[in-house]
Amino acid sequence: MNLPQTFLLTGMSCGSCVAKITARLQEHPDITEVTVTLTPPQARIVTRAALSSAEVNEWLQPLGKYRVAEEAAPAMPATALPAKSAQTYKPLLILLAYLLLVIIAASIASGHFQLMEAMRLFMGGFFIAFSFFKMLDLRGFADAYRSYDLVAKAWPGYGFVYPFIELALGLAYLAAWQPFGVNLATAVIMGISLLGVIKAVTSRQTIRCACLGTVFNLPMSTVTIIEDGLMLLMASITLIIPH
Repeated sequence: MNLPQTFLLTGMSCGSCVAKITARLQEHPDITEVTVTLTPPQARIVTRAALSSAEVNEWLQPLGKYRVAEEAAPAMPATALPAKSAQTYKPLLILLAYLLLVIIAASIASGHFQLMEAMRLFMGGFFIAFSFFKMLDLRGFADAYRSYDLVAKAWPGYGFVYPFIELALGLAYLAAWQPFGVNLATAVIMGISLLGVIKAVTSRQTIRCACLGTVFNLPMSTVTIIEDGLMLLMASITLIIPH
């Protein structure tokens, strides 16, 4: 049984508060999913059995000042995220198509097609485009990303830094700057990200994918695995094959 519940909280003032509450709730034996936000101050959880405000308050008591403000808000329906279909992922598919068109145009301009060059341009455009959408709502992205990324769960600040990492990688790829180091960094970052995505997808939890920030309401699925896996694969190929 997966039961979504939302609790309004008091006592939070910063990202550290969010991290403490998230970590504490994740330790509860009946809670399978946790998303804590500062704005609004609330905890969205998925439980195996319904929890009352008193039970949540009792569980949060070791943290001190944090409390449920009132009775749990109405449960979020399981259909809050759209069904997984080609139409749902239309924004992502269009973005990928645009990146491919840029590569085709660049190949025509140069008069030849080179696979390694095409991958460099694709990865540069990919990171810059995806970082742009994340930065439109940086806090919202950080909150959503923390629900499944392994590093962001341990360090909530990583969600605020990650879009800037993507931007830096994108610019480095387009400038062809330090290719070995940039590809190595990409392989490590995307590999860790992929582990979190695979864990979320295989757990069959209903989680929002933050790949395009909060602008689009995309559910986590195998599409996200393919997306991260593709970037990891291209970075690995570029590291292995001399060019």
